[in-house]
Amino acid sequence: GLFPSNPPKILGHEFSGIIVDVGSKVLKNMIGKRVACNTTSSCGKCKNCENWQISRCINAEKTTGAFAEYSIMHYSSAVEIPDNMSFEVAAMTEPASCCFSGTEMIDYKKRPKILIFGAGIMGIFCQLFLMKKNIDSIAISEPNNLRRNIAKELGADHIINPSEKNYEEKLLEVTNGEGFDVFIEAVGKPELLSSGISYLSPRGQALMIGVHPEQSNLMSDLYDFHYREIKLFGAFGRGNYFNNTPKKINEFSLEKLVSKTYKLDEINDAIKSTANGEGMKYMISPKL
Repeated sequence: GLFPSNPPKILGHEFSGIIVDVGSKVLKNMIGKRVACNTTSSCGKCKNCENWQISRCINAEKTTGAFAEYSIMHYSSAVEIPDNMSFEVAAMTEPASCCFSGTEMIDYKKRPKILIFGAGIMGIFCQLFLMKKNIDSIAISEPNNLRRNIAKELGADHIINPSEKNYEEKLLEVTNGEGFDVFIEAVGKPELLSSGISYLSPRGQALMIGVHPEQSNLMSDLYDFHYREIKLFGAFGRGNYFNNTPKKINEFSLEKLVSKTYKLDEINDAIKSTANGEGMKYMISPKL
């Protein structure tokens, strides 16, 4: 992937579970707690941590991966989840926290019209968090029929298929040709970032929530970018948003985002399904 690890290493992130044992410096009453887990721990002492940029901790340490029956991590990487939250939904805390962080960066003063490219898990979580804000409308651009339907069921105002011939015309109709106030790229393709920026109104805001390959370039007319005073910002941080995310996403009905849960020894099938774009989110459970 885009964040390769040196072997030997157990892979797997975005996970939840039950604490079965703790170290000597951790309170024993943590045993039995149902938790969502972050893939990194922060030191709490470096400059970035002191400035609440926890996801950019200089001394961050990775946990062991989740494609296993047990995983070992620092106690600060686990956050308790609501009693009525399923482990499947709790496992989506990590990507949801990135979207929570990103949508908090947006200026909502003028009730923005928002365009999202991509209705995968990141685009959907952005949609859900945005629907709690003071906005005008949300338009979703997504080629996958299943994902378009899910975005519609969850309340998106406009669903547009980029494969259709009159695609650009439909996008322009949403804003009466005036452009969107906010654009969110939730796929991770540089060409889509550039395309989406072109649909922004003057002083529009562009948010990168999809992870782009290293050394990718922004393929936009920088004169136009400057002239229209476009604001571009990235959102990667889970950090201090992670602990608050389980309660936030528990407000939504998210079971439909889980396409299938596989046994641990079926992990190759799950990876193939994910690569083929056949569904939304696939889970691995070592206890099935």
